[in-house]
Amino acid sequence: MRNRKNRKLLIPVFALLLCGAMVLLERYGITGQNVNEPVWQAAADFSEDIEMESTCLILTKENEISTVFEKMTGAVLDGMKVRYDSRDIAEGISRELLDGYETVVLTFQQWGDLGDELVVLFQWVRDGGKLMTAVAPGYDGGFGAVMKKVGIENVGDDYPEIWGFQIRDHCMIGATDDEVFECVPREEEGLGTSLQVQLDPESHVWVASEDGTLPLLWTRDYGKGRVAVINVVITDKYQRGFLCLAYSLLDEVCIYPVIDGSAFYLDDFPSPVPEGDGTYVRRDYGVDTATFYSSIWLPKILDLEEKYGIKHTALIIEEYSDQVRAPFPENVASAQFSNFGNLILNNGGELGFHGYNHMPLCLQGTDDAMQYGEYKLWPSTEDIKASLKELERFSKELFPGNSFCVYVPPSNIISGAGRQALHEACPQIRVIASTYLEDIEAKTYEQEFGMDENGIINTPRITSGCRIDAYQKLTALSELNFHFVQTHFLHPDDVLDQDRGAEEGWEKMSAGLEEYVRWISDSAPQLRNLTGSEMGTAVQQYDRISIIRERTDEGMRVRLGGFSGDAAFLMRVNEGKVTGARGCSYEHVTGDLYTVHTKEEEFVIYLGE
Repeated sequence: MRNRKNRKLLIPVFALLLCGAMVLLERYGITGQNVNEPVWQAAADFSEDIEMESTCLILTKENEISTVFEKMTGAVLDGMKVRYDSRDIAEGISRELLDGYETVVLTFQQWGDLGDELVVLFQWVRDGGKLMTAVAPGYDGGFGAVMKKVGIENVGDDYPEIWGFQIRDHCMIGATDDEVFECVPREEEGLGTSLQVQLDPESHVWVASEDGTLPLLWTRDYGKGRVAVINVVITDKYQRGFLCLAYSLLDEVCIYPVIDGSAFYLDDFPSPVPEGDGTYVRRDYGVDTATFYSSIWLPKILDLEEKYGIKHTALIIEEYSDQVRAPFPENVASAQFSNFGNLILNNGGELGFHGYNHMPLCLQGTDDAMQYGEYKLWPSTEDIKASLKELERFSKELFPGNSFCVYVPPSNIISGAGRQALHEACPQIRVIASTYLEDIEAKTYEQEFGMDENGIINTPRITSGCRIDAYQKLTALSELNFHFVQTHFLHPDDVLDQDRGAEEGWEKMSAGLEEYVRWISDSAPQLRNLTGSEMGTAVQQYDRISIIRERTDEGMRVRLGGFSGDAAFLMRVNEGKVTGARGCSYEHVTGDLYTVHTKEEEFVIYLGE
């Protein structure tokens, strides 16, 4: 969350900024302005959708836990492009019903509530069905009757606290066998609600507790079928990656569409240099904030671009005033905007909009409940539009020929009225990049990857800053394995704010940032480096895809609908190995995981022993 106390303009800095920018321009050999023109795909560019049959049945129960995990499981299956039906167990299940599906997911804890139908369910598994639990089972009579069928030899009396995960056999991108991913800070309560179990030798543990003693996700073959058991209750968004993992372990091979992209954003850049606590900048470097930005901060950002292939999307702020009523004065000190913006553009990056100022687009009298901190609400939609039009004029004058089609809401706050005003004032905006994780207190705009009915593409940012804490990294891990995507944003004035690590100093902060960038690069070198608009195109292509998977004697045959000439997938091969392909390319990532890319509507992955 941004703090307005760091948003006042330092007046006497422009000459210093200009000098620093000219040094960088000379260093990086930049002589002209790059024009960025994204290519959007029209509805006519996509093939007809394929009618997908429901292959999964989600069994639910009328209680709060089941409602939460039905929604979470549905989000994961939608993302994997698996069509499903939901059914309350009060309606009953039969063998005839189960035979119409390939997989079943349980979203409730008390298996005994199935009564005699629990026997029917496990007979179906024995004959080749695939069963998954989305939430840790509770110990009751029904569970006790079938627990050996899911690999459990003994169950303890307690529910141990879980602090983190060990991820085994390289089953997830970004995880090594000796690494522990913490769930919550140590000083807080653990997750708990996991059964204390001992498994038989035929069970395969994929995820265990931080000390390795408690299985949290395992698979066990039963007859001709298979069961995947999640033994923890987690409602955080990062659990999606583990649900995706569990589902992908059920069959011999699992393939699902992904976004395949990594995007890095620089909020509030280029912009006036904000006022803030430059104590630590002067302590460590003996310079003022303006000199630090141009001579130390920006060179590091450009070095990261060069070293890791990053293409930054920089978001323009024209002023840091709190004015919310038209007319809006022009910023006449524009030299540093032009020079810094061209550095980003000529390195393959992109410029987008953050706002005329840093006031979130929320209306008085309509969005009063969304007011946060010292931010002001706008008197009318006409005032919002006027501010956006001034920002557009300012940006086009400095960067002629560029398309500014990416918008990032200040502090990730924007209302429905604000989005409508944005659409009307700047119809060229096709991408809104807010935040993946909601902050209820700060009124942030939580997004999912996908398209709105009005054509706006949502590309939420997953992580931020230089301090990538355990929770952020776990969420990034989840999205690497679910959507095969990474999105991160940074602010230049992080180094001025103690809450964001300023006291540690830029050297330590930048080392933390590079450690995260290196982890992404090393974990998924196949991941495409994209600008914000390119990320929008990738999400657009992913969102429209429909898929039919057919297991044949030769391998896996895939047919696509909603296809526009390019598609990416993750594929997990649980049995056998990949021996070749037709109509696509593939590359090993980690463990049994592969990336697959195609430019054809139909392709085949050949599998052998």
